[in-house]
Amino acid sequence: MTENKKEWDPCEEGREWAAAATETACQKIAKRKGKRLVEIIDTKNNPLRFICILEDYPDE
Repeated sequence: MTENKKEWDPCEEGREWAAAATETACQKIAKRKGKRLVEIIDTKNNPLRFICILEDYPDE
């Protein structure tokens, strides 16, 4: 989990993301979408406190 130094802004985020209530939910979202979970940002805002940063798996 990453501690957020400045407030996260969805308009400035260039990566694919999703909001979730728990860190475990981030993992489930990534698995469901077939993506790799690269970062979890704790916004400390309820009810969807965590921002899950996702990316495609690299080509093998």
